Amino acid sequence: MSTQRYNFRSRSGSGEYGTASHTDVEGDILSQTLQSINNLLPGNLVEVKDLPEIDLVETQDEHDSGNLAILDCSLQPKLTGCGSQVSDSTISQALNHLRALSELPVISESPTDNCPMCSSLCTDSDDAVCCNTCDYWFHCKCVGISITTYRQLHNSSLPWFCSSCVASQLATQSSTQVTEFLEDLSTPGIVFGSLSDSDALAEIDNAYNAITNWRPNVFLTPSGHAGKEFLNTIRQLLEEFNNDGPLKPVALKLILLAGPLLLQKPSASSKSKDHVSCLSRRLVLWKEGNLSALIREGQTIQSRLQKAKSHASPLKIFSRLMLKGQVSAALKWIKKNPSAVVSLSDSVMDELLMKHPAAQKLDDECTIHGPSYIPDPILFEVIDAKLVRKAAKLTRGSAGPSGLDSEAWGRILCSKHFRSAGSDLCESFARFVRILATGNVDQQHIREFVSSRLVPLEKNPGIRPIGIGETLRRIAGKCISIALKGEVMDATAPLQTCGGIEGGVEASIHAIRKMYEDSSTDCVLLVDASNAFNSLNRATAVQNIGILCPELYQYLKNIYGSPSKMFINGTNQHILSAEGATQGCNLAMGFYGVGIMELIYILKQQVPECKVSWYADDSAGAGKAEHVKAWWEALKHYGPRIGYFPQPGKTCLIIKDPNKLEHYKQLFPGVLVTAEGHRYLGSFIGTKAATELYVKEKVNDWVADLNDISTAAASEPQLAFAGYYFGITKKWNYLMRTTPDIAPLLSPIEKSIKQHLIPSLTGINPTPNVLREVFSLSPKNGGLGIINPTETADMEYEFSLLINSSLIDAIVENKIASFHPKADVIHKAKLQCKAAKKRAEEDKKFNLLSSCSKELGRQIALGSEKGASSWLSTLPLKECGFTLSKQQFQDAIRLRYNLHLEGISSECACGKANSIDHTLICKLGGYTALRHNHLRDTLANLLGVVCKDVVSEPHLLPVTNEDLPRGTTLKQDARLDISCRGFYSALDKTFIDIRVLHPNSQSNAQKPLKSMYQSHEREKKTKYLQRVLQIDKANFTPFVLSTTGGLAPEASAFTKRLAQKLSVKLDQSYSHVMGFLRRKLRIELLKTTLMAMRGFRKSRVTAIAELDLNLLQFYVQ
Repeated sequence: MSTQRYNFRSRSGSGEYGTASHTDVEGDILSQTLQSINNLLPGNLVEVKDLPEIDLVETQDEHDSGNLAILDCSLQPKLTGCGSQVSDSTISQALNHLRALSELPVISESPTDNCPMCSSLCTDSDDAVCCNTCDYWFHCKCVGISITTYRQLHNSSLPWFCSSCVASQLATQSSTQVTEFLEDLSTPGIVFGSLSDSDALAEIDNAYNAITNWRPNVFLTPSGHAGKEFLNTIRQLLEEFNNDGPLKPVALKLILLAGPLLLQKPSASSKSKDHVSCLSRRLVLWKEGNLSALIREGQTIQSRLQKAKSHASPLKIFSRLMLKGQVSAALKWIKKNPSAVVSLSDSVMDELLMKHPAAQKLDDECTIHGPSYIPDPILFEVIDAKLVRKAAKLTRGSAGPSGLDSEAWGRILCSKHFRSAGSDLCESFARFVRILATGNVDQQHIREFVSSRLVPLEKNPGIRPIGIGETLRRIAGKCISIALKGEVMDATAPLQTCGGIEGGVEASIHAIRKMYEDSSTDCVLLVDASNAFNSLNRATAVQNIGILCPELYQYLKNIYGSPSKMFINGTNQHILSAEGATQGCNLAMGFYGVGIMELIYILKQQVPECKVSWYADDSAGAGKAEHVKAWWEALKHYGPRIGYFPQPGKTCLIIKDPNKLEHYKQLFPGVLVTAEGHRYLGSFIGTKAATELYVKEKVNDWVADLNDISTAAASEPQLAFAGYYFGITKKWNYLMRTTPDIAPLLSPIEKSIKQHLIPSLTGINPTPNVLREVFSLSPKNGGLGIINPTETADMEYEFSLLINSSLIDAIVENKIASFHPKADVIHKAKLQCKAAKKRAEEDKKFNLLSSCSKELGRQIALGSEKGASSWLSTLPLKECGFTLSKQQFQDAIRLRYNLHLEGISSECACGKANSIDHTLICKLGGYTALRHNHLRDTLANLLGVVCKDVVSEPHLLPVTNEDLPRGTTLKQDARLDISCRGFYSALDKTFIDIRVLHPNSQSNAQKPLKSMYQSHEREKKTKYLQRVLQIDKANFTPFVLSTTGGLAPEASAFTKRLAQKLSVKLDQSYSHVMGFLRRKLRIELLKTTLMAMRGFRKSRVTAIAELDLNLLQFYVQ
């Protein structure tokens, strides 16, 4: 091969020339320019081995930037793939493409320094390369040259050729020459089990096409050998992708196949043992490459699912979701008219296609032309196994096309049962995400990874398309969003507040309201855009992000590099998402926020006098009428160029002078003009009267929601309480924080809570006023957390203003400069709000204690003990045993406040008057012993995880001649509740003795709580401490707790020590373990306490142990 000239431009602006022969290194780099060949050979990607001698003569062939968009000149050392033979039809197709490329139209008379790919200038500050044949300069990022390869070129004198020039030369060769050339490039490729090459590709494609139409029906990955082997299978495929292995083209597709094929639940009643057996058997078939057998089995299971019609009521679905902790999803099922999935029809398909338009071309007028840089890959080293687990825990939602939802992948990535297999998988996935963020990835390799499931929901009128991306993609996006939160925020704030800045939406509302109330403001324009997220000009947005937020650019370029498939739910059809930010992508908000920034800058330059605020696609402009008019006209002109299409009919102009209504209608034709106000980001901007009307409408909707959940509470009070506590209250909390002076308007909510919700939850009807006040306290202060919104609305609004004050001021100032929130100032404001809220509740509690009865005051104090209310502030998770029946929940409320228990006799079987206090101390029926023993067994099981030699009811060593203090027990058969070794130190033995006291018993009722616990601990220590220390040479801990859930000091310290040891043993955070321990001990104690309240008691009967059965005659011979 003849020597060639190589041009290269460095970031410092210096240029060098040099010559080199066709060495191995040169061939390796030259091979990168032949990546376009791979685009012509679908399914036959090749690995470059020996390059043919191709005479690349210098020509003046010109480049058309639109045609060049199909070329991917990725500079990667290897082009891996499959296929040892190239078919005649493939060669013919390749030749046709090559000859078409060789006849590209001339767009200029001579080479320029403008990059043909993006049409922007290659400046001395850019990383760029020059083609030795056509002398065109190309940005490295435009032709896929990595920073590593660019540095190799910088340190050598090797030539570089653009793919179009290579294609032009190949097009002049004969068919035989091209055939020999392509066959020289080919190498043995994909081998999956017994399948190879085209057979493997066909089988994998068939399997994927089959599972995209399956209903989600997978079991959670079981622990043990089978589960670890499954994780290792996933990890090996990830490593194939990460290391450019032979399976790289199909690695991600196989990962997505593994879930539905290997974890398909065999039947509705299958158990863990069945799942282990199925997984082990299927893994053998998987390794053999026998995908057809796995597909047949899966389709058989799916056919039974299709035939089994679900008749589950909405309440049953609500209960099932709540027991899994999925509050948001559960609450949708208690509405009278939940959103329904629309069946696919021609009209529905037409609307789906309309809402997912074809791709627009790059718009030069809205494209930023300026310097950019390639961020150092070290920036993404923060994405490690720990961050992957965090992202997986934060990811919520249903499954994408492959059928594995966030719960399934959360267990795979986060469960400690898999030990090193799980950690290794997280490390491999972290590396995979880093590759997406730093390198060029072949779009064909990630095609399935970026696919989504499309669910059309009824909107009335029309439909609302909901995209559900693959869970793995969402986890990857979450990793990127966490790692680049600061960079995205710097690129967007303060004018665009959807880039992850804390309190952004609240600050936007407060800022626009402040602008509206400014005396210099004539009007505020609230703009509504059509199908905004799906219409964003993807090419322009990604290009601009390369300048505005280059750290995010490469990931988005990989993810959005080509249209992605959206599989329509319940059908075998799909549509393409070619524009906008794909639904089901965690980075959609950040992508849209940064991608729309150039439009914001253009409008700001055109009309700097108009003050604006954006939250994603919700834009607003305020100021003088002529300025707002100019901004509106500029938005209509420039917006569509970047995919932002304002809808005049849904855009609202709020004016302050009602006398000029007709004038403004003429000034803003087609726009809704009002002097009253309009909804904005879930709040309202306008007059006080109009605001009140808006709030009343929202309140009516929330009252309907309360009525729905009150109906559910009649059957499932614990689940309904959790839905209210963790879900419904957030709706009006947001309005309270963003809308001023609405406290009186929330009184219908309070009325519904008192008259419907509380009676349904507690069974107390009517609810006395004093109890309603108590219930409004937080659980840790002895209440139920059912807050009265009329009491907290004004305070919440002031808190929001205080915390977001700096961002609000920055938006009002409307400067383009980046906004950097002062973390210390915000933290201080939060502490002030927290302290103010705490003082307000303490004052309310003090007033209640001063006015209520002494008995109720004591119950409030008991409920305020640390951990006593943990059963109220936890989700009713079935797998943790945190669930209570309807009667148990309502009885627990009555126990908490020592209220009369409905449905029990007035006299106990022992002959004494019956009450809650009596049922908890009466020994008849054995319930006090049951309570004690169950707690002992629960604690012993927990100790067994971290200690050795755990024994229940161990005997103490006998007393001989030891001198023991007065009061020490001297019984030779004395026993304590639990003993264990290794709790405080490695070999030392520890004895634990448990006592469950009732604080309202006659001996405890008059004592302060602190003195009550101290006296019981002292009694235990007097009886056992010195004997254990002197004779058994061991430690002793009295574990004293009350029936209301309070812990004595030593029991509390013991629990903390146990949580510390469990956190180390299980490799879990201390806070999570401590929270679980408190809840577990509290709920187990509560259940046995509730049993005593309603347990059956009767007079003593003849015990079987007292009968001589051998002397009894049961029948007559």
